[in-house]
Amino acid sequence: MFDNPAIQVDEVIDRLQAAFERDPWINLHSYPVEFRSEDGRLVMDGTVEHVAAKRRARVLAESLVGQHLSVDDRLRREPVEKQGDRQIRDKVMDWLSMESMFLEYTLGAETGNRVETIRDSGPGSHEIIVHVDDGKVTLKGSVGSLTHRRVAEAMTWWVYGCETVENQLAVMPDEEDSDDEINDAVRIVLEKDPTLDADQFHTRTSDHVVQIEGLAADDMMKKYAVMDVWSVSGVWDVVDRVSVKGSEPA
Repeated sequence: MFDNPAIQVDEVIDRLQAAFERDPWINLHSYPVEFRSEDGRLVMDGTVEHVAAKRRARVLAESLVGQHLSVDDRLRREPVEKQGDRQIRDKVMDWLSMESMFLEYTLGAETGNRVETIRDSGPGSHEIIVHVDDGKVTLKGSVGSLTHRRVAEAMTWWVYGCETVENQLAVMPDEEDSDDEINDAVRIVLEKDPTLDADQFHTRTSDHVVQIEGLAADDMMKKYAVMDVWSVSGVWDVVDRVSVKGSEPA
């Protein structure tokens, strides 16, 4: 893989560190990230400020070192407030069970090797199983579309105690992804967020980069809208063109 692995791994880690320092979504000063090489993998470890920093870190790592090393992303989002695993699991189940997109889905909560069925939608239905371990939420099972997969993950990120999400949901039947698919999911997630007026925002997606425009009522609503976009898997970067009422355009 490398003529001199030790030296070249150090070099790619140095480049990655520099890229993180330049990226506007990542704050290494307040949220340092540890990089190390481990069994042919680049390990990223630490706490990041928000889902945007976690997404962006993964994108940068895969673009800069992905040809040489697989990326082991162990970064966790700093939780808005600490929650127990049971609380996190129950809140994720609440979001999914109330969402109309999943009304015909079987839902289950996994603890250890035991799965408790929360809702049984009968034979042949898609199933989402939620497992939580130390703030890490794993989504297992199958969904009917890429949009369902993305919305389930985005809603999981909305839960305050959730620090990271591993989305293992299989799409059945398989679908081809595209910018239009990503943009459709972004629009739906914005519409599903009860804190937002989705009609105030417009998005377009090109090469996995989403531009969001619009007018937010205040800085908090602007942040929610932008983080909703970042919560959609497949988004590599976000161009924030959202203005706040009474302030200059972004």
